[in-house]
Amino acid sequence: MSKEPLWIDLVRHGDVSGRQHVARGVTDNPLSDEGWQQLKRVKTCIGKVDMIASSPLKRCREFAESCDEPVQILQGMQEIDFGDWEDKSAEEVDDAERLQLFFESPMQFQAPCGESFEAFSQRVIQTWQDWLKEDIGQHRLLLAHGCVIRVILAYELGMPIQHIWRLVVDTAGWSRLSLMADEQTRVLFMNRTCHA
Repeated sequence: MSKEPLWIDLVRHGDVSGRQHVARGVTDNPLSDEGWQQLKRVKTCIGKVDMIASSPLKRCREFAESCDEPVQILQGMQEIDFGDWEDKSAEEVDDAERLQLFFESPMQFQAPCGESFEAFSQRVIQTWQDWLKEDIGQHRLLLAHGCVIRVILAYELGMPIQHIWRLVVDTAGWSRLSLMADEQTRVLFMNRTCHA
């Protein structure tokens, strides 16, 4: 990492088409019209960046590819696979106790047939570390998902992963990190929204 600060804007995708208030991990719904408008407002607030990286899922990738900047698709930034809980609301999950345990101890409990939180967080952090090493500019934007952004923030803050749900990451929420060689990461702001 260079001696100059590396600014990273972490942006969660906007509102998504399809069912609302469900576990949408790898379910590949596109943005709704409102979701597009939300991200356009955030991108206007951010302005020009050197590089945009994106999850491969439509709700991130399609907006990233509509921007003027170079785009990288990072497979490792895909949202966690919720397995049998995909596209279900909390009320529709058969095992409410297991769901509660997942929120209390995500590293110990996972959705049936889903991705373990340990494997998910390891791939996100590895992808993040690899991406930071690339010489692709000092102001970057990562367009990703709620759990992905929580893992990155927890990692950079040295926060125990079991507290990950304390981090609020709204749709189209925007956080900014400043990273410099031999210094601790600084969180300049978290979960900012841009209004019309």
